[in-house]
Amino acid sequence: MSWRLILAIVLLALGASVWGGIQMGNWLVENGPLRAPNMVAIEEAAQLMPTLDADGKPYVTPAPQPLVNGRLGVPEEPEGFEWKIVAKTADQYNPPIALASTRLSARALSDLRQQGATSPSGLQGLARIGPSGGSRSAGQQAIQPVDVTIPPPPPAAPVPNVGGNSNWIPQFQRELAACSQKGFFERPSCSWDARNKYCGPNNAWGQVEGCPSR
Repeated sequence: MSWRLILAIVLLALGASVWGGIQMGNWLVENGPLRAPNMVAIEEAAQLMPTLDADGKPYVTPAPQPLVNGRLGVPEEPEGFEWKIVAKTADQYNPPIALASTRLSARALSDLRQQGATSPSGLQGLARIGPSGGSRSAGQQAIQPVDVTIPPPPPAAPVPNVGGNSNWIPQFQRELAACSQKGFFERPSCSWDARNKYCGPNNAWGQVEGCPSR
């Protein structure tokens, strides 16, 4: 048997299998079980019906956004809680409002000024403080004055004990100023030469500015 005959047989077998598969599929489609008409209608109606949220409005999927953990997703809604505002009368819990909103006669105003302590429906806090507000009761004492001790004046600067002659100090200061104008390496030797010239003979070490203690 030649290879040409074998190749022809294989091609014929493949063609027959393909044709047989197509025919079998068409037969299964035509003879398969059908869905009930009522189920088809219910599925089509469900597909056309929009999804509603808790408020009865069409539900729209929220867009993803960055979360706290760095990922991208839809954040969880916070848990709701019930709250309500308790109705309270301002005059009952805030006596100054009741006093300010009430018209008082001249006699009532005079009684308020003269009484020592205010009633629960009168003024409170800083409103009780004043020269004629009656903030001090009969049993209270006046504020005692506070004694303030004045500190003594600072001691006078000590006078340098350089003997009877101090005319050399201005000349010494001028030479020190002249030494400060010299170069970096010449300045220390010049300053110490001036100190040894004036501070030593006049016994001014540690007593005159520019003469350090030794």
